[in-house]
Amino acid sequence: MEDAKAPNFFDKVNCEVKFGDVEVGSTYPLYGMITKIVDDTPGNVVVEINFSIRANMTIPDREKIELLKERAFEPGIFVSKVTSKDPKVEVDCSTVVFGKRQGFSA
Repeated sequence: MEDAKAPNFFDKVNCEVKFGDVEVGSTYPLYGMITKIVDDTPGNVVVEINFSIRANMTIPDREKIELLKERAFEPGIFVSKVTSKDPKVEVDCSTVVFGKRQGFSA
C-alpha cells in the first residue's frame, strides 16, 4: 500500500507520462532496454531497443561498446532524436543513462 504522505515519483522529478504519436526530428527520452546488438562497429553502433526501435549510436571507444553490451537487458533511458517512423521507428541516440547496478549474492 502506498503511503499517502509520500510524494509521487513523477511529481518529485517533474515528469509526466504521455501517450501519442512521435514526430520525426523531435528528441525524446525513451525508457526501455537494449534487446539486440545489430552492429558493434566502433563509431557506428546500432542496437534495438524494446524489440522494435532501431537506435544508431556514435560510440568510437571499444571499452564503452563493451559496457553497453554488458548492460543490455537492463532498464535505461535513451535520449534519442527520431529520424524515421516507417516502417519502424529509427532514432539517433545521443545519451544513454543506466541505473545503479543491483548487487545480488547467491
